[in-house]
Amino acid sequence: MHPLQKAFIERDAFQCGYCTPGQICSAIGMLEEYVRGLPSAVSADMVSQSALSDEEIKERMSGNLCRCGAYVGLCEAIKDAATATEARP
Repeated sequence: MHPLQKAFIERDAFQCGYCTPGQICSAIGMLEEYVRGLPSAVSADMVSQSALSDEEIKERMSGNLCRCGAYVGLCEAIKDAATATEARP
């Protein structure tokens, strides 16, 4: 499993499951953009990488809506996956 899939399970970030495939695909894409240093609309600095805050995650994931409101779990899962991905060789 991808670290993001594991984090979604651990953080219960998929309540009804309806939006889960899109959330996971978007989160993998946004993490790749973040790692490459691409800024978002809320990035404080357009040159250096900003912290992966809830505000940054929400902006980068704003194209996907969750009707159950699992956003807290989504943010935590994405942060967990980002940390796990950085630790991988």
